[in-house]
Formats: sequence, C-alpha cells, structure tokens
Amino acid sequence: MAQPSSKSRRHVWLLVLTAVTSYPHIMANTEFAKNLDTFSRNVYSELVQLNQNTNIIFSPFSIQTCAAMVRIGAEGETATEMDVGLKLVSSDVKEIADTYGQVMADYEKSKVLKIANKVYIKEGYSAREEFKNILTRKFLSKPENINFVQSSVAASTINAWVESKTNNLIKDLISPDVLNADTRLVLINAIHFKGQWKTKFDEANTEDEDFYLNDVDKVKMPMMNVRHDFRFAELPEYDAQALEMPYKDSDLSMLVILPNKKTGLLSLEQKLKTVKLSDITSKLSSTKVIVKFPKFKAEFSQELTPVFKKLGMVRLFADNAEFGNILQSPEALKVSQIIHKAFIDVNEEGTEAAAATGIALENRMIFEEKYMRFIANRPFQYTIFDRQNGAHFFKGLLSNSVETNT
Repeated sequence: MAQPSSKSRRHVWLLVLTAVTSYPHIMANTEFAKNLDTFSRNVYSELVQLNQNTNIIFSPFSIQTCAAMVRIGAEGETATEMDVGLKLVSSDVKEIADTYGQVMADYEKSKVLKIANKVYIKEGYSAREEFKNILTRKFLSKPENINFVQSSVAASTINAWVESKTNNLIKDLISPDVLNADTRLVLINAIHFKGQWKTKFDEANTEDEDFYLNDVDKVKMPMMNVRHDFRFAELPEYDAQALEMPYKDSDLSMLVILPNKKTGLLSLEQKLKTVKLSDITSKLSSTKVIVKFPKFKAEFSQELTPVFKKLGMVRLFADNAEFGNILQSPEALKVSQIIHKAFIDVNEEGTEAAAATGIALENRMIFEEKYMRFIANRPFQYTIFDRQNGAHFFKGLLSNSVETNT
C-alpha cells in the first residue's frame, strides 16, 4: 500500500501533565516499577545531555503513561519501537492496558495522589471502538471532541483542564499556534502530588548559607536544618552519600544522592546510568543524621522528540508512522510534538511538584561523633519514589542554575 504524502499526514499531540501530592498505594505490578526505573534513567540521561548546567525536574511515570495511550493505537514497527523504547511490560495491547488499568485503580480514590488522563479528538472524527473502550475503561479517559480549527478556544479548554489537574501549577501548556486543521488528537496525562515530610524542618533553623556551584563559585541559598534518624548510606563505590527522606502518611520518599566532591555530579551521573534504584536503597540503613538541605523551587520544560528518537522511537514521528488503530476514518497519523513541563517546590513542610508533557544546624561539636552529616550544599540528584516497589514518580537534579525558594 502506498504511503500518504506528508501533507496528508495528520497530527497527534502528546501532552503529559504532572504535579506532586503525597502517597501512592502499593503497585501490585513490580515488573512495571522495574521497567519504569529503566525508562526513568534513560530519559534522565538524555535530558542531562540536552540541558547542561540546568535544574531538571520531570515525571517518567507521566511521560510513559501518556505515550502508552498512543501505543494502544499503534501497529507494526511503530508499536515495536514504542514497546522497547518505553520499556513497557508487554507488547500485547491487552496486557499493556491492564497494567495501566491497575495503576489507575490503585490511585483512583486516593486523596493525595491524583492521576488523570484526557483525550481530545477533532470534531467530526471518532475513535475506533477498541481504542475508545480501552482508554475509557483502563485509562479512565473517555475521548472528547473539540474543534482544533478554533485554536484559541481549543487551547484555552485544554489548558484549563491542565490547570485543574495540577493545582494551577502548570499554566499555558499548549499555545494556540500549535493547533490547526491538521490536528486530530491531543492526549494528556496529569498527576498531582503534595507531600509533607515525615520529619519536618523547623523554619526557625533555616539560614542562608553557601551553595557551591563548583570548586570556586558559590551562591547563597536558604538551607533547612534537621537532626533525626534517616535511612542513610555512604556510597564509596560512587564517591557519594545517599539519604532517604520519607513523606508523612505515605509510601513515598525523596531519595537524594549527593556526590562527595563539589564538582562530582557529572562523574556520579555517569556511574549511575546503569544502576537500579533498588541497588542504592538496599544499602540504606537507619542512622542518626544531621541534614542540611536547600529550600528551592525549580521549573523545567522540554520538547521530547529528540529524547524519544535517541531511545529508538523514531517512526512515530515519521510519515510512515502506523497508528491505524486510533480513528475510525482511515487517516494517516503521526506524532508532531511531545511537550513536557515540570515544577517542584521543596520547603520545610514538604514537597509540591508538577510536570506537563505533550504527547542548618545544631552545634556540630556536640553531635560530631554520634551523627553522620549530610550537607547538600552542592549539586545533587534526587528521585521521588514509592518505597514499596521503587516506582519513579519524579526525578531531577539541582545543578548550578539555582532558583531559591523564598
């Protein structure tokens, strides 16, 4: 069969939303969490390459979920590339759908972790029955028609939905000029998480201190201080330390991996490329720790087409993409862009984060011998994850582009 010309190839937008609130239930599918760990490390590595010396925050879970909805409608080589690149648990559509259906069911009634999916289809078009049923039953998103030709109205509708699902943290995700008569679908995943620390930092102990960008340059940042029992580990094989800070009433924690050297982040990242999260958390043990940790906010945005292509997912953007299982009409589709936006706010109370993708201290002398010290006054890597199964919800780094939280 002859392939349609590029002019007849219609567009699919993936918009993946994320924000943070605290507490996912235990995911039954630990294989899903393991694969998500791998996908997270792969995406992180590519984002670091594209954004040198930049604070990064993104949601691997959100990106993967949104792309998985598109995978449900894929065929042939397009489907195969997505199965491998996304690290999905199976190449069988039913098994993929059932996996996400279980995840959605786990969190559907949670008051602290909210996950939502949305699919907009151009007016006058309908989804194939199987595609519609899977999205409705498993991803809890019944396709809704919208007029993409009226781009300003359509963008306003989409952005309003995004804001409502991310506690107003993600605004103006999509610009009207990216919607037009060729747009057929917009797919969105949104998460909102807001967690309170199990051990809070006393605001009275927060003081401006030096944060080292390298061996020479430094800036002042508000450093939070606490002394408590935390799961902690020295990691001599990585020339680093690790600290787990759990969130209250939940299975979520922030794991921070801190290089020992002020300029050690790049070397640490190279060493961690193939290291599973469980390889680090298995080394942690309850330890009395003096913690100094920066109070900060960070925002990040990225068009993910180059990331997906580096991970082997090329065909979904090409004129020979195979998405024949999405629309009832026999139109050729390709993904035009995948937009990701993210936000995180770390303070004495806890953490709030959002992301969208389309497609200090007490006297050292007293506690020096009894307490370990974790002083995060230099660039570090962090992950917000489920302690029970290791599923990654957010991952990021605080680098030398420091934006303080005041």
